[in-house]
Amino acid sequence: MILLTNRLAKENESDEVWLENLKKLLEMIPKDVPLGFYECPYPYKRIISPELLKWCADTGRFYFIKDTSCDIENMKAKLEVIKGTNLKLFNANTSTLFETLELGASGYSGVMANFHPELYVKLCNIYKEDPSKARKIADFLTVASLIERQVYPVNAKFYQKSIGNFNSIMTRTRDIKELNATGILEIQQFVRFNEEFEKTLG
Repeated sequence: MILLTNRLAKENESDEVWLENLKKLLEMIPKDVPLGFYECPYPYKRIISPELLKWCADTGRFYFIKDTSCDIENMKAKLEVIKGTNLKLFNANTSTLFETLELGASGYSGVMANFHPELYVKLCNIYKEDPSKARKIADFLTVASLIERQVYPVNAKFYQKSIGNFNSIMTRTRDIKELNATGILEIQQFVRFNEEFEKTLG
């Protein structure tokens, strides 16, 4: 069960309020249910501090955090406090992914996996044994991830529909009309760019 960090306290409430609410929730959830966190950006982004994350890790009930801090130092501190526990950190941010893998992050959990998951798998699998090739993949992925700033998630659904995975590009959060003809060209160019890059990897 993944808990959204911004649902445990209001934006203007303190970490103490957040923790008290979490404690109450934990009393109601069966102890055999594995738990995780997602630092969901909406309706506001609440980043768990390393201190709070340590408390959570020490309970032994948490196994996963999708980190959206986009901050290497924040993730480094989190990775230090969860070392040796059940809790694993997965980075949602492409541009900091390679560095955080080197620091001990367990992998990637971000929206760009909707476009080319195989490259993220490759990066996570080879960053230790072939750092030079991994760096090349990481640099490509960072540039490619700029497509996320276009009309996400409509553009991702458009791409998935184009490869036969969806029947519709409707989303709950964005109007499909925002993806205009130029946006569609950008996605098509992105796909070709990705295919050519994969060829260079062999």
